[in-house]
Amino acid sequence: MLTVRNLRPEPTVRDWLQENNRLFAGLLLWSAALLWLAGSGPRIVESAWYRVSFVEGAMLYDRMLDEASCKALSLDGVVSCLSGAELGATEK
Repeated sequence: MLTVRNLRPEPTVRDWLQENNRLFAGLLLWSAALLWLAGSGPRIVESAWYRVSFVEGAMLYDRMLDEASCKALSLDGVVSCLSGAELGATEK
């Protein structure tokens, strides 16, 4: 009969967490950096005009100089021209 001795114990969840604690810290820092980056984007201003289009379910908007230039570039019907108040701006 074959006997196996001195085997290492089975790893537990605690062992796995201890081995991967640097990974969790890195993921936490990465997610905090992404949240900060997402929050630091340009804000919508009520008095500005925006050219709005939809691509694969996402709303894209570009700030334009004034209403006339916005409407001149959005004649194709795919892109619409909205003011910041119509887009739901909260800042003035």
